[in-house]
Amino acid sequence: MSIHPPRLPSLTGLRIFGSVAVVICHVGNGFANDSTVNVASAYGFVGVTFFFMLSGFVLTWSCADQAAGPFWWKRFSRIWPLQLLVMVFAYAVIPGHERIPGLGGRLAELFLLQAWFPNTSIYAGGNGVTWSLSVEMFFYLVFPAAIILVRRPGGRGLAITATVTVAVLLLPPLIISLAGLAMSASVYYWLFFVFPPYRFGEFMLGMLLARALMLGYRLPRPGLAALAATAGIAAMTWAMVTFTTRTGSWVGRPFVALLLLPFFALLLSGSAAMDLKPGGWWLGAKPFILLGEWSFALYLVHAPTLVVTAPWGWWNNPGGVLGLADFIAFLALALALAAALHYLVERPVERGLRRIRIGRARPRPAPA
Repeated sequence: MSIHPPRLPSLTGLRIFGSVAVVICHVGNGFANDSTVNVASAYGFVGVTFFFMLSGFVLTWSCADQAAGPFWWKRFSRIWPLQLLVMVFAYAVIPGHERIPGLGGRLAELFLLQAWFPNTSIYAGGNGVTWSLSVEMFFYLVFPAAIILVRRPGGRGLAITATVTVAVLLLPPLIISLAGLAMSASVYYWLFFVFPPYRFGEFMLGMLLARALMLGYRLPRPGLAALAATAGIAAMTWAMVTFTTRTGSWVGRPFVALLLLPFFALLLSGSAAMDLKPGGWWLGAKPFILLGEWSFALYLVHAPTLVVTAPWGWWNNPGGVLGLADFIAFLALALALAAALHYLVERPVERGLRRIRIGRARPRPAPA
């Protein structure tokens, strides 16, 4: 009989915070006329880094013993149907507001290959946020091989692997920046923000964190560590916003992620460890789980929702308290649409596709 690892509901709850950070990044400046708020909103792109780490953690915890065929089919069933629906909507209903990449780009988006092309009109074409799903598909493709490597080392080996992974993420953009090597801004952006093999480092760090938990490594006070990580994320964001507003310069995209990686790691490890304690963790409460389950649909529909509703005059960027109220109303609308798509499209289609047997399931041993 297969033995499933304990559930980690807090990690589902955390998804909504990463998704809202990306929503704020993409649409926040439409609801605020304050330069500091707009700068803070712009740094919300780092929510994607959190998603990649979270994905590596969750898949390692729950899918480490799945055979490659069933694993790939389940992941395809999870993300492809809803993104297809929203992609068709973007091209059919709001093409004037989207980059239209041509037939080749549309086919790349259809098969989630667009992140491999250093062309903005391709990787950001249609519903632009789906470039990250293209990156995720690469993660899924290599996961069955990567998990074999992650399961071999002990604690010291995991620490060494994590150090090497961070070095690989840090050194190439640092060397290019310090040496002033000739590279266009668009290629640099694609290489260190979109290119799937580079972003795999964040996914790998999530895998290593989950494996450490499976081996019994725990933070001494996981709840306090998770709260400290939240405070650290807030403090680091404040520091970056202050730097940008005072100097007019931005912290580069790969370096923003690298600065926040330790806090994301603490947040994930602490929350997961709290889930394993009697009574669980407040992030695993039902409301957060529901919001986390809707977060994927929210991620896909927030930009098209704004494009469709903005001409109606609902959001007039009043700023201040009224701007905040407008944003809350917009977020509630996008969440309602996301919930409807989750229950009417995402969940039933995924269940239907998963009934199709691909390969043979591998027996799951008891977790360490």
